[in-house]
Amino acid sequence: MSGKFLHRLICHSARALVLCVAAAWVSLSGAAPQEIARPPVWGIAKLTMRTSDLAATRDYYGRILGFSEAFSYQDGAGKILSFKVSDRQFLEFILDPAAGSGDRLFSVSFETSGPEQLRQYLAGRGLAVPEGVRIDGAGNEVFLTRDSAGNPVEFIRFTDESLHRKSQGRFLSERRLSTRIHHVGLHSPQVVENDPFYVGLLQCRELVRIPDDRKQPAALLYLGFPNCLENVEFLAGSDPGFVHPCFLVTDMQDTIHALRERSSGQIVSEPRIGRGKRWILNLTT
Repeated sequence: MSGKFLHRLICHSARALVLCVAAAWVSLSGAAPQEIARPPVWGIAKLTMRTSDLAATRDYYGRILGFSEAFSYQDGAGKILSFKVSDRQFLEFILDPAAGSGDRLFSVSFETSGPEQLRQYLAGRGLAVPEGVRIDGAGNEVFLTRDSAGNPVEFIRFTDESLHRKSQGRFLSERRLSTRIHHVGLHSPQVVENDPFYVGLLQCRELVRIPDDRKQPAALLYLGFPNCLENVEFLAGSDPGFVHPCFLVTDMQDTIHALRERSSGQIVSEPRIGRGKRWILNLTT
């Protein structure tokens, strides 16, 4: 695969019990319409990236990282190849000969139980959104917009008829190094405090800010969704190649051993304690 792409694996464990209650709204006959509430956003559904080499993509994500190729489907810009991280998370790729020359992000998809309600909620607050929700090539309800930095953001509901939902319990390789995308790193020209899209509209909360001293500009920022534990990462001074998935692993040492075996010892970086005080391993292809 040509071009720069960053992958992160972190060692972290946590237990949490989360009770999510979706807000409902009722329009009474003769009464003024009530403001549309923001429906829950349940986390990272998929990350879709451009690739200039499908064979190299299959080798890296399939043989080395161990994810199963689940299915493919035609949608808009071309044929999309889907690798399965878990029953609710996918990595997808679309062929683009120019993928190595710039931003490789095609879209990041966040799951919601109410895409049309969310579309109306965002439209009512001035965000540019399409006129309606559409059915994508895999059979899901989706709509696409852009965040404050211009990153393409998709909101999705996996329908019972979709290829993603029909794959439940299947294509879950025992060789995969991770079963969860912990966060996605997104490109932004600068780290924005109180980001109008993620904080203002989606009501994300700040999880980590580095440095802690607010008299200094933020160099790194993690924003978490209010209805789940997954988050987005922004790094000051990053280029478009910074866009990446971060995979959660239970044992960093076992992960390093597996990568060393599968890549004939060609690991190009060493594990380190990151700014968030967790073990991380950055891989670039």
